[in-house]
Amino acid sequence: MPTDIGTRLARLEQQLRTVIRAPKLVNASIEDGTVEVYDKDGSLRALVGQQPDGTHGVTAVNAPPPPAPSIPQVVPALGAVTVSWDGAFRSAQAALLDFSRVEVHASPTAPFEPRAGTLQGSIESPRGGSFTIPTKQPVHVRLVARNTSGVPSIASDTFGPIGPAAVDQSVLDGPLADTISQRFADTMRDPHSWKQLSSAKDASWSIRSGVTDAPQGPTVLEAVGQVQLCAATRIAFDPDTLYRVSARVRSTAQAPEGPGALYIGLIGYGADGAVMVNRNGEDSPDSQHYMACHGKTLVTSDSWTTYTGYVRGRTIAGAAAPAGDFPDPRTPAPVHTDVRFVRPMLWLNYGRSSASVMQADSMFVEALRTGVVGPDNLTGGAVTTPAIADGAITVDKLRIGATGNLAPDPSFETGRTEQMLNQLAIGWATVEAGGNLSPKALRINAAAEGESRIVSFDPFPVAPGEPFWLGTDLRCSTDWAGEDAAIAIAWQGDDGQIITSGTISGNSAADNQWRRVSGTVRAPANAIRAVLRIGALSGTAGSVWFDNVECRPLMSSATAGERAELAPDGVRLFDKDGEQVVSLVTGEANYLTLASSKGRPVASISEEGKAGFQSLTVAEDLTWRGDSLATHLARLPRGIQAINTQTNTAVTTTSGVEMGWVELACQIDPTRMYRIVMDTYVDPEGDGGEMLFWLRTGGPNPPTIRSRQIHSHVMPVRGEGWSKAHMELTCPGSTLGAGTHRLLTSFMVRWGPTGQKLRLIGSDGYPSVLYVEDVGPAVPNTGGLNTGGAALPPPKPNPTRYTKEYAASWSGSYAHRSSYNSYYGNQMMQGYYSGTNGTQASLVGFPAALGNDLAGAQIESVQLFLYFEHWYANSGGTAVIKAHGHNSRPSTFSSDGGSVLVNWGRNEGKWVDISSIFDEARWRGIALDPASNSSTYYGRAQGVGQANPPRLRVVYTK
Repeated sequence: MPTDIGTRLARLEQQLRTVIRAPKLVNASIEDGTVEVYDKDGSLRALVGQQPDGTHGVTAVNAPPPPAPSIPQVVPALGAVTVSWDGAFRSAQAALLDFSRVEVHASPTAPFEPRAGTLQGSIESPRGGSFTIPTKQPVHVRLVARNTSGVPSIASDTFGPIGPAAVDQSVLDGPLADTISQRFADTMRDPHSWKQLSSAKDASWSIRSGVTDAPQGPTVLEAVGQVQLCAATRIAFDPDTLYRVSARVRSTAQAPEGPGALYIGLIGYGADGAVMVNRNGEDSPDSQHYMACHGKTLVTSDSWTTYTGYVRGRTIAGAAAPAGDFPDPRTPAPVHTDVRFVRPMLWLNYGRSSASVMQADSMFVEALRTGVVGPDNLTGGAVTTPAIADGAITVDKLRIGATGNLAPDPSFETGRTEQMLNQLAIGWATVEAGGNLSPKALRINAAAEGESRIVSFDPFPVAPGEPFWLGTDLRCSTDWAGEDAAIAIAWQGDDGQIITSGTISGNSAADNQWRRVSGTVRAPANAIRAVLRIGALSGTAGSVWFDNVECRPLMSSATAGERAELAPDGVRLFDKDGEQVVSLVTGEANYLTLASSKGRPVASISEEGKAGFQSLTVAEDLTWRGDSLATHLARLPRGIQAINTQTNTAVTTTSGVEMGWVELACQIDPTRMYRIVMDTYVDPEGDGGEMLFWLRTGGPNPPTIRSRQIHSHVMPVRGEGWSKAHMELTCPGSTLGAGTHRLLTSFMVRWGPTGQKLRLIGSDGYPSVLYVEDVGPAVPNTGGLNTGGAALPPPKPNPTRYTKEYAASWSGSYAHRSSYNSYYGNQMMQGYYSGTNGTQASLVGFPAALGNDLAGAQIESVQLFLYFEHWYANSGGTAVIKAHGHNSRPSTFSSDGGSVLVNWGRNEGKWVDISSIFDEARWRGIALDPASNSSTYYGRAQGVGQANPPRLRVVYTK
């Protein structure tokens, strides 16, 4: 080293200039550490190297807020609104380099501040884009930009309110089958719209321009080698919506080992929107939901090919989603049960090297939720050109989902009503557990000062004269005090002011019992909009609950005059004067008037069931007052069953000789009562002695004077000359015996002068007659010997036969065959409909007079009358009838085990014999108790206080 100071200083100065000009950290490294980057003001802006969570990379921190996005543009879509952002900012020309995304926020009310609960989705590209928000009500929209530090911008100005369209524009502008709502659409213009999930060695992808033969050109997404991509746009997955996933792809180069395969579908994500969920529920990009294309190969000669698949719903818990293609909208694929978000996915050139090249020019995810044409009815050949002729379909005829329920949250189970109540800070209305056969109901508490408290739902368009059907379940607490609980529609004019309201009163009894109220209202003139309302009117105490709310447009052939109306509760027909002549509905009176071709009424059925006809023909059984007409006729005499008349006959016998006279055959029913009569003329010789007459039967065999005698008659001989002899027998058929009987009358004279003769004569003007007459049902022998006190001891009283009917005094139903169910009042339910009440049973009791009458009696028969107004099946069901010994309605159910099974039709009342299960000493009522969950036994019979209550008919002797 030189020793002079000048040389040494010059060398040091040269070395210093070299160090200053050289690159910094050329050979440096960071060993298990972090380089912190600060700005000129000393603020930390980035971390390079090891991050606080142990990972490595470059993280931007503490960045200043990005500029606010420009105001969004919002347009109606079918069942949704579409939000668009043009990529501009309020105070910047373009997005800063630390741009991350633009969040889309929406709220039904304004003003609002964006927060987690209002976030609907995001637009990932700094160049702008669009996002569709499913909604059934108007919303206000704001945008918030975020940078890579996660810092939000000031929110954009609010745009809105904008509501969903009644008819999507595509319904009017394109084919009917294209009535869709876009969830994702990409024509491969922006590389920021896609993210790479995986790739093979040396594989790559890019957005290529200048492709003039692409249908959506001139840009395409081109993959060289195996590349798996997913869209940057995340879509909230609605399991109730049918989605159509489609992409158009072609192969431009093929590897030597053969064509590559491709997979097209959706990547599933969990509730956090970050963790993947594949078909097996695993966090993996493999085995995802490839419903549009599952591993098909694509050769270069195939040119542009569109692959389409359908997806709807989720699998049951614990089950994997199915693999394969699902090109049929009637059999869509479900996603795994844990999927809550999805992203479109393309996996191109699967299993091939960079020698294989594929291009995609578009990909779409569409929600096919139109309410007009769905996958079940839009099949090949279902819609033809003549069916959609020019002018055949007009805007006023297109109401998407017109027959659907316009109540947005009918059973208050979706959370929408709770969200609305919270946003409007309504404290007097809450959604709580305990609906009518549903989990939840809306509760409205009355105000002490008597104000009306009303909950209003989303407005919807109407036309003057348009009819709507309203219905709701409601119940009022036992301390309820108020004017009414009701469901209504408020009709609005073009100025937004209420013209009038159509109200269906709830007839609000304070009994804490659910009841259904429904009715029809019609839009007045000048009405253009309607608001559905439910509320407690002028209440001062208590609460009202609502559930299962319905507001449905009626299908009507005209708004006035002669017309037909079809509503959820049934059909109504009106005559030319606008008078209702037919009502076939539930929940209201039903009646029917039939007219001739000239308009003259010829038949009618009133709401009480009274009918009038010009004539009536019945092919099968005819029932009157609960009994078959055949039963009523059986109680009447059937008249003469067999007869013989002799008009030119004479037979003579001598003293002590029995001679036959007339034979007559007949059929005997042991359940009937018969009278057998012989009238004949006799001509004896001499005076003194007696004439004897016999009635004999040979059964089915020829009778003789030695056949069984069943009756006889004796009369004295008082001189010569003609006289009339009469013999008569009245007895039940059981005395004779069932079947054929060949009857024979015979006669004799005796104890008179020796050689006395007797002649029986039948001639013109003096006929001899023998006949058998049916005089009615068999009557038991209830009399007995009575000396009238002339002999001791005194005679016992002879039994008397009684036929009595008893009207039921109480009735009720029991849930789960256990506790009394007051919901049904006195109605009698039996069988299983749902788990709410389980298998139901019923009891009906009769007055104490029944027990008093039957004490010490001998029952001949017991018949029960029931009227079943409903069965699960339209063809009817089976009643399971048992007996019980309760003197009054018990709190819990019990009955005897013996039963009688009887088939019954709907709206049929009849008497049935239950003698086999009824004991005069123990039983005081009847039970309906199938003890089975088969739908065959689910039915409803009328009880005490209804039009056709139960009755008991008992025939007994005492």
